[in-house]
Amino acid sequence: MSNTDTPAPRTYGNWRRPTAAGLGKLSFGASMGLLGAMILIVLIYSTLGLRWSVGFGLVSAAAIWAVSARDRHGISVADRTGERMRFWWASRTKRTIYRSGPLTPTAASTGKCSLPGIAAASTISEQVDSYDRPYALIRHADGSLAVVIKLAPSGADLLDVNQVDLQVAYWGQWLADLGGELGIVGASVCVETTPDTGKRLEREVRRRVDPAAPELSQQIMREIVVDYRAGSAQVRTWLTLVFEPAKMGSRKRSFDQAARDIGTRLPGLTQTLVAAGAGAVHLMTVEEVVRLVRVAYDPACESLFEDAAAAGEDVHVSWDDAGPVSALALWDSYRHDSGVSRSWVVTAPPRGVVQSSILRTILSANSDVDRKRVTILYHPMDAGLAPDVVEADVNMARARVETSGRPTARAKSELQAAQQVAAEEAGGAGLVDFGIIMTATTSAPEDTDDTSSAMAALAAASRLQVRIACGAQDSAFALGLPLGLRPPSQQMGGAR
Repeated sequence: MSNTDTPAPRTYGNWRRPTAAGLGKLSFGASMGLLGAMILIVLIYSTLGLRWSVGFGLVSAAAIWAVSARDRHGISVADRTGERMRFWWASRTKRTIYRSGPLTPTAASTGKCSLPGIAAASTISEQVDSYDRPYALIRHADGSLAVVIKLAPSGADLLDVNQVDLQVAYWGQWLADLGGELGIVGASVCVETTPDTGKRLEREVRRRVDPAAPELSQQIMREIVVDYRAGSAQVRTWLTLVFEPAKMGSRKRSFDQAARDIGTRLPGLTQTLVAAGAGAVHLMTVEEVVRLVRVAYDPACESLFEDAAAAGEDVHVSWDDAGPVSALALWDSYRHDSGVSRSWVVTAPPRGVVQSSILRTILSANSDVDRKRVTILYHPMDAGLAPDVVEADVNMARARVETSGRPTARAKSELQAAQQVAAEEAGGAGLVDFGIIMTATTSAPEDTDDTSSAMAALAAASRLQVRIACGAQDSAFALGLPLGLRPPSQQMGGAR
């Protein structure tokens, strides 16, 4: 007899945002504010009378409602008001306008096209690892150091289910091991889909064609190059590791000492990526990183780089010229040189359980979106702190159930999820905070709305809840680049 039973597909889920202690649905800060307001109301009533106490109570109730009433993205009324006010002030003071190079309005202009915004203070240098491989080391304003690694994943189309599950397990273990690596404070994976100019294929075919071959064969090869170029796309993947020198050892390290330490650790970190399906691993050089950033801010120059490579010319662009000549940050979009971009942030992961292919739709090339970049930001937690965090989360979830006379199904489900996270952490799993930034770039402002509709459909197909990065388009664009920039508020504990 033949066994026709097939194993059930492996599913993943149980993403959890740790909860803080509070009264009912109020956060800890709102609960403390409510208790303080009640005390002040009693004092005002005993000293100034009923009218003043009622007025102060109404004002306090409005303030507590403004910080506690949240939409489906977890944004309160106070948060939205703060976004509007900050962007209004930035627009009024013209901080949303960027000019560089010959267009710099200041007299102290250097004529360079430096990076704008949060990446303005970053520098780059060439280093060598213990295998004598050159790599680019980016130093940011907060002192962190970033290494950009180019990956060549083959995908899961030709793999069986067991092999895919094994690669996912290795990737999860690699992320968990980051919590035990001294000095690693962040990582990111960036997947970019762009139109393929066809220049690389043309160069490869021209190099391999034999001049003595029949004319018919040469004509067929030329037609293949032309047909492949129409509507084709290329998918590029980068992994960025972020180190903090102050946490790389017990003593303070200089930049050179930290660079040498990173160089000795890179071979071990890159070799373990192969088992996770990363394919060929290549450490990005300074020239490659600078070109990556320059093309991101000025997509039209990519064809110029390709033409120069086809002609055998070497185009050198310095880090000081990697930024845009001009940029304008709008409320819901970002104009930079030859491109117009719109960025989204993921406010909630897929609910329930999912399979390993859940993000395939948003990561794959799409004919409705010319240039698309999806970046997953990881913040690994120190393995020594993870047990205390998960136990505190379990205690908070249990308190919500036990202190309620009739606990809701959601409260019980949160307790079960917290207990499962604690059990998995006790079994050796790592604790990682993550966020997702999506950016779509077009060459014409009138195409932005159509591209946005396509991106919303792709996010919905991947069961992601997204929100436009309103008032922070320039920062979201920079955070989506594989440069190792970290949002200040991305920290363990569920903070946005």
